[in-house]
Amino acid sequence: MSKDWSVNQAWLDEAVQVGVKAIILTVDSTLGGYREADIVNNFQFPLPMGNLAKLAEASQGLGISDIYAAAAQKILPEDVKRIADYTHLPVIVKGVQDPDDAEAAIQAGAQGIWVSNHGGRQLNGGPASFDALETIAKRVDKRVPIIFDSGIRRGSHVFKALASGADVVALARPIIYGLALGGAQGVQSVVEHLNKEFRITMQLAGAQTVEEVKKAKLIRH
Repeated sequence: MSKDWSVNQAWLDEAVQVGVKAIILTVDSTLGGYREADIVNNFQFPLPMGNLAKLAEASQGLGISDIYAAAAQKILPEDVKRIADYTHLPVIVKGVQDPDDAEAAIQAGAQGIWVSNHGGRQLNGGPASFDALETIAKRVDKRVPIIFDSGIRRGSHVFKALASGADVVALARPIIYGLALGGAQGVQSVVEHLNKEFRITMQLAGAQTVEEVKKAKLIRH
């Protein structure tokens, strides 16, 4: 979200016009995490980030610090309702790590909860998303779908996420690795391999369907 609601409106108008089915409101990235490796390496994005172009325009800069300077640093439950009312689309709140925040989002009208810690790239020392998933799923109690990401590298990780309460498992880095190495074919290969691992895990765990996976009991070591 931008501090400037007119920028948000322009984003949302564009989304509605191209026919998107839902709006994802990312709430755990109101500024950039303190990433020392990027500072040491003097990392700069080689190209402008297309999905943040409007924020860059609003900040009159293309650096990540400039972009975040234009971002809203305070996102409230009321913003969920405001976006839903403006677009008439479901709003999914992404970056949830606490059951109380999940509850607040649902009470504000969120129609999906996305459990994520931004791949561990924001709050150093924060809890792993997987450790937060089960308690959030219990609080949500199937009222809305739960999406989960952060740290998914194997088909067995997908199995564990579904067994811990996720309805949808999202991928990021594995997809980007495949894209970098082999383009569209690389992405397809990554997805096919994860599905293969997932099917093997299901077979060995005695689960024939995803619904049976969701009923599997995990033992914590």
